[in-house]
Amino acid sequence: MYDSETLQNMQRYRLRVSGKSEAIYDYDTGKHYTYNDMWERSEKLAWFLTNTLGLKKGDRIAFCATNAVAFFDAYYVTFKTGIIITTYNCLLREKELFSLIENEDPKVIFYSAEFVFTIMSLREQGFKQEFICLDIKGEDENYCYDDIMALETIGELPDTLLDFEDIQMLIHTGGTTGVPKAAMMSFRALFYNFLADSQGYQLNDSDSCILTLPLFHTAGWNVFTLPLLNLGGRIILMRGFNPEKVLKAIREERPTIGISVETMYKAMAMHPDFEKTDFSCYRYLVTGAAPTGRELLEIYWAKGVKMVNAYGMTEVGPNNMSHPAGNASCTIEDVRAKWNSCGVPAPYNQVRFVDEEGNDVKRGERGEILFKSKLIFSGYWRNKEAADAIMDDGWIHTGDMGYLDEDNYCYISGRKKNMYISGGENIFPQEIEDVITNIKGIMDACIVGVPDPKWGEVGRVLIVKAQDAKVTKDEIVKTVKKELSSIKVPRYVTFVESIPKNAIGKRDLKQIKKLFGTPND
Repeated sequence: MYDSETLQNMQRYRLRVSGKSEAIYDYDTGKHYTYNDMWERSEKLAWFLTNTLGLKKGDRIAFCATNAVAFFDAYYVTFKTGIIITTYNCLLREKELFSLIENEDPKVIFYSAEFVFTIMSLREQGFKQEFICLDIKGEDENYCYDDIMALETIGELPDTLLDFEDIQMLIHTGGTTGVPKAAMMSFRALFYNFLADSQGYQLNDSDSCILTLPLFHTAGWNVFTLPLLNLGGRIILMRGFNPEKVLKAIREERPTIGISVETMYKAMAMHPDFEKTDFSCYRYLVTGAAPTGRELLEIYWAKGVKMVNAYGMTEVGPNNMSHPAGNASCTIEDVRAKWNSCGVPAPYNQVRFVDEEGNDVKRGERGEILFKSKLIFSGYWRNKEAADAIMDDGWIHTGDMGYLDEDNYCYISGRKKNMYISGGENIFPQEIEDVITNIKGIMDACIVGVPDPKWGEVGRVLIVKAQDAKVTKDEIVKTVKKELSSIKVPRYVTFVESIPKNAIGKRDLKQIKKLFGTPND
């Protein structure tokens, strides 16, 4: 049985109810787009792709671009044609990027003018895709995106049969090591992500959000952005992150919800305009990709904003766990009491915590986190072995360790593969990092295991201090020794300006271990 009527009616219903309402405000260009506008734009793009270029259901189109309204034209096209979207991080090394493109073989690559040299390299390497610039007509190119949007006469699109299990997007994993993999996200997965997010965060059509996260990552698409568009909300679109610009937009546009990563929130907090920016418009703010320390959270709490940590993973969500910050009864004091938790399991998520043998552990005991739900992916594109390695009878092994407390709040201990063994005991960095970042004056902390002749491995902690903070190594050691067992006290304490992170705010563990994986203060 095909689900075309249900899927295609999502946009038609939004047109009936919210057609004249603003869907997207492109902050950089100053252009406003209603839901009616987005329907017309997607009709033109769908006609161009199917009639002019001959694409059909299952073909891929790609973006090598900064955030742009064209991404959303393409999103709506998927419901009309079954064409699959894939998006690339063009800051990857060319070898990695070209490998992804070769594997996924998109028929068309839309690109931003700033990535023209990447496109030139692709051509030099023999890639034969149709390249279309979103900004200007490229040299020796057949089409420009503005030409597509200028089409005045288009024919009626043929009916396309869609099934919930058809693939809608390829979203690349944001892992901390290795080349990203293309997670196949079905219409079913994105639909249930929308439901989980809408209900878990209590979203509604009066909500609006500034989009600064890149659309080559699942959080850019699936935390707030697509759910709000499905509900009739409003997206304030930015090509990229700039703290001054975001703070200005907060003052002008008064968004109600937001998601970003620690590095972005920190840059905003340190900007001179932060103090004069009124955050009372926000119902809550969510921080993802990696846990945010208490020092930074306190800065936003002091502004009267419920800022919370959340947890998600491309393959299983990403709307998997968060504080119920959207509930009217949830207060900043509630958030503060569970500050180092990533929240409770979101709606439609089944979750388990298991030991090495795959047995469920008792509440309060640490185990690997497994998910099973309608939100999960359909495997990796042309990489069945990698998908089989993390799937077990429908359950996805996240590789993250954690536990549930008596109130069903989850606490992440860290990556299973990033734990280190000291004196025969498994040490999970996150537990220690939470203690350290609770020390006033510490903005961030990261622990890695380094070789030790007696204990096998010991901890080396990297510390980022707040401006003018007087935190010392002795204070850090004494605090950890007071809160945790002596085996968990870091042997080495290294003060750094920043901790290496990737483009989406996750720690770059490969780079961290390369720079700091030796016993040295």
